[in-house]
Amino acid sequence: MMISSLKPNYIHLLNDYNRVLEQRNTYLKQIVKERKSQELLEILDEQLADLSIQIFDYRNRYLEKFAEIIQETHNIITQNTKTQETIKIKYISNAQDKEGFFNNLKKSRTVDLARGYTSTGIHRDDFIIYINKKIVSIYGSQGQQRTTTLTLKLCELKIVTEEIGEMPILLLDDFMSELDENRRKSFLENLNDSQVIITCTDKINIQKKNLKNFYVENGMVCEERK
Repeated sequence: MMISSLKPNYIHLLNDYNRVLEQRNTYLKQIVKERKSQELLEILDEQLADLSIQIFDYRNRYLEKFAEIIQETHNIITQNTKTQETIKIKYISNAQDKEGFFNNLKKSRTVDLARGYTSTGIHRDDFIIYINKKIVSIYGSQGQQRTTTLTLKLCELKIVTEEIGEMPILLLDDFMSELDENRRKSFLENLNDSQVIITCTDKINIQKKNLKNFYVENGMVCEERK
């Protein structure tokens, strides 16, 4: 989503990829049910491989930017905690060049025909976050998972600012509920130049001069008077 907001061509590539992917999935079913020739798959696989490497290049480039600043950004949020956390981000893809994507599609053809859909490709890529060499989504506490999400948001904020030359607005919806007091304090103390809108169910103490509190009562949004 972040890449799409910065690079319109990335959206165009994704749309083209999804269109060809749908065509391939439809044709896989037709080969089995209508006994059509597999020759068209060669053309579709070539198109998917060409689009895949372009999409991969965008994703890889921006995940490298995340990797460069993720530790420093995470330290900002966790600086008041007792144990320092080492955080890393890793891009998971089944290929890194056009030939690799094409060969993987060719190798999975028998499986794809049996299943009726494309089981390998850029649409199955992902990224994994590690804290202290353990996968956060599996072994991380709720606080660590929420902190990791905030770290990614702050990284995104920095990258977008660098790309467009303006500081975007940061929106945080009920982000405090699963953070301990030290992580809350560290995060809030380091919200400096950006405009931030925070929603929560309980009032939080933020020591900031340029701060406005609003509350919702009977469907009306009202500003709290000091």
